Parts: sequence; structure tokens; C-alpha cells
Amino acid sequence: MNDADAKYEESSWRAAALALVDALERRGLDAHVHGIGAVRVSNPAGDPDPNDPRGALMHPGMRQEMVCRHHEGALWWLWVWSGPTRQSPPELEPLCPLLDTDTAAERIARVLAVPFAGSPAEADS
Repeated sequence: MNDADAKYEESSWRAAALALVDALERRGLDAHVHGIGAVRVSNPAGDPDPNDPRGALMHPGMRQEMVCRHHEGALWWLWVWSGPTRQSPPELEPLCPLLDTDTAAERIARVLAVPFAGSPAEADS
């Protein structure tokens, strides 16, 4: 890849990352661009009660990281999952093509959902 291609790719993922952050925030999630080609997202509804120090120690909240990488010859969003051990590198799973912002945001929102009684997620189970 030459320098021009690298600059084009950087501007592509940067614009897509900002669009994904916007789409996630519209769904009530906290999101920000983190590093090169990464978006970190969390659901504030899954955070422990700030008045419960033990809860904060035992429950780190609901968070997910996404990275932009090449997959099948194009830029895609990939889930970042923990490896099987602390020493293992993270595992990457394809989510969707980079520019499919609504699909990415919807799938991420479902993974980070906090279902409650009477919610559609609760009714499906």
C-alpha cells in the first residue's frame, strides 16, 4: 500500500468511525473514537450504582470495542473479543462493512442492551 492509499484509508475509517459514534449515541450509548481505527462503546444503563463501591469492583459495566480492519478485500468493522486467557491476544470477528453504519450500530446496541421487564428483548425469551 502506498502513502496515498494509506491516507485515503485513514480518512475513510475516520469518517466512518465518527458516523458510527453518532449512530451509537443516538441509541443512548456512550461511544468515542479510540486510537487508529477503533471505537469504544459502553451502555451507561449497565454501569454499576455509583454509590456501591463493591458493585463497581465486581461489575465493570457493559463495554465493547470495535476495530476497522481489512476483511475480504474491503474495510470492515470487527468485534474485539477477549481471548481465552489473559495472555491471549484479542479475537476479532467480522461485524459488517465499514460504511454499513446503521447495521453496525444496531448490532452493537443489541449486544449492549439492558433488557427490563416488558421490553421486546424480554418478550422474545
